[in-house]
Amino acid sequence: VALAACTKIGLPSQVKVPADSAANEVGFRMSPRASSIIVSAYINGTGPVDLILDTGSTLTCVDDSLSHDLNLPARTGVVSMGAGVGVSGPMRLLNVDSLRGGMASVTNLTVCSLDLRSLQKVSPGARGLLGLNFLKSFRVSIDFSRRVLQLAAP
Repeated sequence: VALAACTKIGLPSQVKVPADSAANEVGFRMSPRASSIIVSAYINGTGPVDLILDTGSTLTCVDDSLSHDLNLPARTGVVSMGAGVGVSGPMRLLNVDSLRGGMASVTNLTVCSLDLRSLQKVSPGARGLLGLNFLKSFRVSIDFSRRVLQLAAP
């Protein structure tokens, strides 16, 4: 899924990365057909929530059902459109106070909310996409042999 959005609206206001590199490691698993990396994250302290690592998604996105479960507030004053594989149209932009993977976290992150039920075909239990607006805050390394995503200070 690729999404179009405003360039600066989605960036977090603060990034926290522990000095200990081992604390920056986030274990991941592969989807059933080994087509995607699944990362467990905590959104506003709630989780773990399974997100598919998606470097092609401009924004981190959550399924509508998860945004309702977490009661995420809308980002006001912003209009957005999304485009993905076979889909396009308006999407809701929401504010997340914190998103954490392992011990690395960001605060005040804009996420999009849309119907992502189709992710169930890729990985049952996936509730969203971990996109570039989270990832670009870090120096990201993927170690497939250890199944570890490392999120280090840039």
